[in-house]
Amino acid sequence: MELSVIKCSPDKWAHYSKDAHKAVFGEIREPELDRISYAMLIHNQEKPIAFTTCRELDSESLYLQYGGCFKGNVGIPSIRAFEAVLRESKGKYKRISALVKNDNINCLHMFMKFGFRAIGIRYFKNEIFLEMFLGEQ
Repeated sequence: MELSVIKCSPDKWAHYSKDAHKAVFGEIREPELDRISYAMLIHNQEKPIAFTTCRELDSESLYLQYGGCFKGNVGIPSIRAFEAVLRESKGKYKRISALVKNDNINCLHMFMKFGFRAIGIRYFKNEIFLEMFLGEQ
């Protein structure tokens, strides 16, 4: 299956946002809540299958907001979207960060595989998240 990577502007992302929220959070949220700088979409020949959303915090810092697969897709496409973000940001940002739920072992493994390290713990809505970091502190 041929896969392609597409960098999406916030306006274009709004078209996919509700389905992405449903896939990741189990609920529909309004696209305006994303406040993204861009998103990376992985497409097969028919439709988008995975994504990662990004927010530039400043000229040297990028925050990975959330990512995953659209309904009916799992696994490898999500990693491809993550890799696309890292390729895009390599050399452009000194710091890349994200929050990952402490029980999302597959996601934590993926972050660590790509060189991220846990530098803190955050509590949000009675859940524990690890603050993942790549780059200069």
